[in-house]
Amino acid sequence: MERRSFFKLAGLSAAVLAVGGTLGACEAGKLPDNPLAATNKANETAGQSSVMGQPPIAFDADVDVLIVGSGVAGLSAAMDPLEAKRSVMVVEKLDLLGGESYESNGVMRIAGTTAQQDAGVNATVDEAWGARKKELSAAGDDDLDFAKTLFFAATEWANRLASDYGAQFADPKTFVDGKVNAAIMLPKNGLGDMQSIMMPLRDALTAKGATFSTGHRAVAFILDEDGAACGMRFYAGSGASVLDVRARRIVVATGGFAGSQPLVHEHTPDYERVGCYTVASMGEGQQLCALLGGQLVNMDKAAPLTGSLPQATAWGLFGPTVIVDALGKRFAREDDANAAAGACFSEERGYWWTVFGKQLTESSQSRSVAEVASKNAKRLIGPFDDLDELAEGMGVSPDVLNATFDRYNGFVKDGKDGDFGRTLFLEELEGPYYALKQLPQRYRSNGGVKTNQSGQVLSVVGAVIPNVYCCGAAAASSIGGLASNGAFGMLAGKAVAAALDDEDAAKQASD
Repeated sequence: MERRSFFKLAGLSAAVLAVGGTLGACEAGKLPDNPLAATNKANETAGQSSVMGQPPIAFDADVDVLIVGSGVAGLSAAMDPLEAKRSVMVVEKLDLLGGESYESNGVMRIAGTTAQQDAGVNATVDEAWGARKKELSAAGDDDLDFAKTLFFAATEWANRLASDYGAQFADPKTFVDGKVNAAIMLPKNGLGDMQSIMMPLRDALTAKGATFSTGHRAVAFILDEDGAACGMRFYAGSGASVLDVRARRIVVATGGFAGSQPLVHEHTPDYERVGCYTVASMGEGQQLCALLGGQLVNMDKAAPLTGSLPQATAWGLFGPTVIVDALGKRFAREDDANAAAGACFSEERGYWWTVFGKQLTESSQSRSVAEVASKNAKRLIGPFDDLDELAEGMGVSPDVLNATFDRYNGFVKDGKDGDFGRTLFLEELEGPYYALKQLPQRYRSNGGVKTNQSGQVLSVVGAVIPNVYCCGAAAASSIGGLASNGAFGMLAGKAVAAALDDEDAAKQASD
């Protein structure tokens, strides 16, 4: 291990570092007015530039590229540097690789891939973007130029994952009907099967030379004598041991802050009483970048909610379901994965039931239905042969539930949902009937670190912060879900590889 007298840590207070706690900014629920003021002073009189009360900086690893976070954005950021023969290290705070991407429902908004074309799905990226733009705009996303960049880049990302990294996608023929779902890709076994994407990607990156370290959480940037980031300090477990990694470029891909109650309280307080599905998105990446002088934007922009069983919230994209509240009344469209959770919370309905029947249990997502049902037996009722039995099982009035279905079936006959505008799978349910109970929960956040389109972190005055990149849900401009996060990681990785090439070329020219 190498020691140098001029390195400093930027990030956590000495007191917090000493006890292995969370970021000082987390405790207060907000960042300091002057982020750089939180940088700890070195013990210069001792001749060793380290944080007081902390081990001196001693590099355990030295790599070209350090990626913090192993979700789909972080792993995708490793591709191009590895292909350029750069040394890459990925560090994950959880004990398993994959981050929270591994726990997602697996719906990827992508068009024009080789797999889709081979399946006869001929929607072009341009055609699909028109519809996707309307969806994002309706959801309140305003950086549509970059969203378009990510949507178009997602096609390349998916093609590369399939052809070069062994990722396995489902055959689009199993869930695409005409224009329905023509701009969606799923993992091999459908909803919830992210292991078919993440595990092959991880293994292929390993084969290309990537190294991985799990169970280490980032606590501070390491700065060189010019004040530029040149590495990162990590704690293992409760902070009993320290890992210092030197790197020429650092990519922050740590996810959002939906799991941080202090940050939610500070930025989106209306949502602090909502339960949270995610357990690891604590906002460390955003805060560390801010403490380095990075700019945070749109953190107060509320993100959509999901259900406590996210796979089930997407069932309406692949088969007929009917969503009803605790009284048995329909209250949201079923072909929008966020609609029920958002309406349930804003209208204070408490919980809702997703009612489904034979078409869904025998659909392309039968595996997802069986998996969710087996793992959540206490939330599932059924099968029932008629709606009266279903109503009794749900604890609602049979008259109300029958009236709800009579109205819904009338919309089916008319071919138009006059209440909520549902367009996909507007069909009558066929028995036997089941109902699954869900509650609204947070699962992601909006806003984060401001970057340029290459992922370089921008300071509070808009200048590029040397050597540091941010992508995926930790970045403010990441909108659109899994595929967009993967594409963002890929673009950041391309930029990192190009920057290292340019730096080496300039050095050779000056020698």
